Amino acid sequence: MTVIEWTEEMSVGVEALDHDHQRLFSLLNQLHEVIVGGESRESLRAIVHELVRYTEYHFECEERLMRLTRYPELDAHVRTHRDIRRRIVSFEQKFQASPDEENARHLFEFLSEWLTGHILGDDMKYRPYMSRESASCSADR
Repeated sequence: MTVIEWTEEMSVGVEALDHDHQRLFSLLNQLHEVIVGGESRESLRAIVHELVRYTEYHFECEERLMRLTRYPELDAHVRTHRDIRRRIVSFEQKFQASPDEENARHLFEFLSEWLTGHILGDDMKYRPYMSRESASCSADR
């Protein structure tokens, strides 16, 4: 069941970054399925770990491309990523201390809301500075 869905409206015009965003949506949906399905704590732990690691990977990739294309609002975007990293790590630490559905649900709710807003807001600002031809980043993770 898809709870949060990536749409073409969310395309930033860079295939690799669109792929990353789609993967993040997929991971969030997997997390939701594990939560509502009442699966094991190990299943919850695995998907939370993958979601946090993939988010970090994506931020690094996106920031690298913004540097390469000389995106003028890079510093502000990096600060936003840094803030989100801190919050996600805090969620992960709470989850590791108490790997239950409630903590996983808090992470899901936070990231679902944040990701959609971030793509449609902050990420759309760099779209004019990047093109499919000039920006690529390995999305084979």
